Amino acid sequence: MFADLQTPMTAFCPDLDDETLRCLVEALTKSGQAISFYDAEDRLRYANETYQGIFLQGGEGPFTFIEILRHGARNGIGVRIDEGDVEALIARTLPRCRSQPRKSFETDFRDSRWFWMDHTILPNGWVLTVAADITGLKHNEKTLRQAHEEALAAARTDQLTGLPNRRHILDLLNAALAAGTATSSNLCVAVIDIDKFKGINDTHGHEAGDAVLQHFTRVCREWLRVRDHLGRMGGEELLLLLPEVRFNEAVRIVERIRDGFPAVRPRSDSVAVSYTFSAGVTEALPHGNRSSILYRADRALYAAKAAGRNCTRIGFDHDMPPTPVSS
Repeated sequence: MFADLQTPMTAFCPDLDDETLRCLVEALTKSGQAISFYDAEDRLRYANETYQGIFLQGGEGPFTFIEILRHGARNGIGVRIDEGDVEALIARTLPRCRSQPRKSFETDFRDSRWFWMDHTILPNGWVLTVAADITGLKHNEKTLRQAHEEALAAARTDQLTGLPNRRHILDLLNAALAAGTATSSNLCVAVIDIDKFKGINDTHGHEAGDAVLQHFTRVCREWLRVRDHLGRMGGEELLLLLPEVRFNEAVRIVERIRDGFPAVRPRSDSVAVSYTFSAGVTEALPHGNRSSILYRADRALYAAKAAGRNCTRIGFDHDMPPTPVSS
């Protein structure tokens, strides 16, 4: 008995008698996949019900590949055509139709469905096309991609302010330094600290402190350029990246934020809270790195704090003391 189980199977030979062929054609006709046969002259020789429902609605011929594409373009059915130019699609497609014995690809349709297309070229030049609806899979793919993008954005974003968090703003600084090295463009950075932030929290509560950070973020966004980046390093400290500017323009940007700073009212039933900020500004130097530029910006910030706060100081290099900003 066991010996019989181990006997290899003989090669299968299809029995294509009339009954088999009749059942095969009936199964193909009722299949949910869109199935078609085109002959060597691109004339449609067979199309099942699904294929006809997609491509031949209201069609009266001639049923050639080109005319079926044109029929779809006129009636808003079939494949989606870029910019609606069916002749350009035909010019692109025809030379490639028989370039490979078999090829598979996905394409979207005018009714928002997606299909996986499988083309097989027979030795006589006839083309078998089988199209499977993958719309559900594409929707799942889109949902997963959106979830991934949302998770990635959350991992890079400070929840309170919506600014880049510490990791992300430092990554942006690395990228800006690399871009500056590659293009010999300027980069200035400013380390900003909200003055006496602990006192705001102690006096008015942490809700007021949160409102101050949110307010400062909004004010900065009004004055910053599209290519500038502001990120929260932690607590009340922020890092501002100013590409393609020199010292003077960087200082003007920071001081423009400071000028006319309004008070912020964290709650509608509370008193307005006034606050100021200190800033240390520095510029990327040749052969410098992230550590060196942050070191100089921090030194300049400490100098601004020592000078009484609510001011900006400039840090040039390791050996020179931070310089006051001329008024």
